[in-house]
Amino acid sequence: MKVAPKSACMIEMDSEELITELNFKHVIVDERLQGQEFNIRKMFDLLPATIADKRTLRVVEIHDLFKAVDHTETMVGSARLFHSLMNPSQSIELVYAKQDSYCELENNTRLQEAIHDFLGEFAKSEADLFKILNVHTHPLIAYGDYQKAVQAIERMLTATARLPQPETSYLDSLFKNISSFNGSPVRSIVGGAAYRTFDGVKARQEIGRFTPSLRFRPSRISLGSLWPAFPGAFFGVAWLSGLMDPFLAKTLCFSTSWFSVVGFIYGLVLKPMFDYDTAILPIRQRLVDSNRFASAIESVAAIDELLSFVRFSQAMPHPTVLPEVTNEVNHFFVAKNLRNPIIAKDDTEYVATDVNLTGARLTFVTGPNSGGKTTYCKTIVQNQILAQIGAPVVASGAMINMADRITYQAPAFDTLSDDEGRFGTELKVTRDIFYSVTPQSLTILDEIAEGTTTQEKVSFSADIMNGFFAVGNNTLLVTHSHELVRDFQDRGKGQYLQVEFKDQKPTHRIIPGISIDSHALRVAEKIGFSPRDIENHLRQKGYLGDGDTL
Repeated sequence: MKVAPKSACMIEMDSEELITELNFKHVIVDERLQGQEFNIRKMFDLLPATIADKRTLRVVEIHDLFKAVDHTETMVGSARLFHSLMNPSQSIELVYAKQDSYCELENNTRLQEAIHDFLGEFAKSEADLFKILNVHTHPLIAYGDYQKAVQAIERMLTATARLPQPETSYLDSLFKNISSFNGSPVRSIVGGAAYRTFDGVKARQEIGRFTPSLRFRPSRISLGSLWPAFPGAFFGVAWLSGLMDPFLAKTLCFSTSWFSVVGFIYGLVLKPMFDYDTAILPIRQRLVDSNRFASAIESVAAIDELLSFVRFSQAMPHPTVLPEVTNEVNHFFVAKNLRNPIIAKDDTEYVATDVNLTGARLTFVTGPNSGGKTTYCKTIVQNQILAQIGAPVVASGAMINMADRITYQAPAFDTLSDDEGRFGTELKVTRDIFYSVTPQSLTILDEIAEGTTTQEKVSFSADIMNGFFAVGNNTLLVTHSHELVRDFQDRGKGQYLQVEFKDQKPTHRIIPGISIDSHALRVAEKIGFSPRDIENHLRQKGYLGDGDTL
């Protein structure tokens, strides 16, 4: 059953950072790229790290998580969703508000359909709007592109007026943000009359009675392009109608007709270029600088993101639920039948697992390779991120505390530039993580103190894990060192989990206990590099006789 706790649906919303300015500076939404308008890689590179560093986001496959959750209908909606995944909210009020509106939207089919129609209407002309915003036009054809952008804004406002009144504060505020653009001077400029002044392009209400101004008309046809043809036309009529001496009228008609060429050139080339520099680009800049316009576009994106959460839940072949999110001093994560959102969306047989990271501080995960340890840890982080953006998690029930920092250290092998080698490289990463955590942090360590002797590894690892235990945050260590885990078990510190195996095959469940098996032979046989495979290869190549053995 996909319901949220009542406490998660009663809090007022907070504000969120806008993505619109990022696009205006770096063009992360490029309407010219058919099918790839939103540049997810570019946005990843441009956005600064927040509660999760970029190394962590790469390890937990943030791009694949985005693809799993993304059911947006607009380019701005896609950008907003990825922005949220990269920057999980630290405002529990915002999480509650989004959960509140999610509840309303999930249970109101009429509202879902209305928002779907609204987003579809916006998407029809979204590319036209961004063509002007991104300045992907040419002065000689800018009139048509400008008018299409104006029509896109008109459609957005008209479609907003047709939306039903929501009951929740988050959705209501988003609808109002779009509608409030109607009352701004910039709206008057793009929807009515724009006047060029010495202080830039202004709306009628922004200029005084005696302010020198020139009205902008987005058309090649104007008095300036037509008046040069008036003399020739006048004398031509006089010649044909007999109002003047035929010879004189004919002479004057032909002698002034070339003026129309000047008007034609003015209307075809000069006026469009002049208007582009003095009106269209300044109007575009006013849109970019308008807080109300940015808020309106961001609100469209946020509405799309919220509907995407509902579609994600509907498309998932496994139970999803809005977690009960808390903001206690110490981080905890409890979930029933938790699944990996990336894998589970395409696998109806995906095995769920229960997670209880409450009060243990340290959790040691042991077991053979390819048993599911890494997937287990990634699943926790991915669902933590979903919880902190107000989305449902893939579980039948969950209670998740806000994390002020999410870090995932995985083995790195790019140590050529490090004088300390692999051990030094990994230790520096662990050091940086340790110095940054608080009791509210979620930390995953996939092996630590690698690249040294077994004895030193156990000793260093014990010191490091004791440090994390003292901080009191939630730290998970994936390790093959059962000696290290036994040491902490003897001291009564932490909890101990292992990969479950049946008939020498992993069940992909995580159960209590400490694994002392590596199952290295099983992995070697699976990839075709067991001792038998090596001997067979040597015999086939003639390096080993039929009776010889290694």
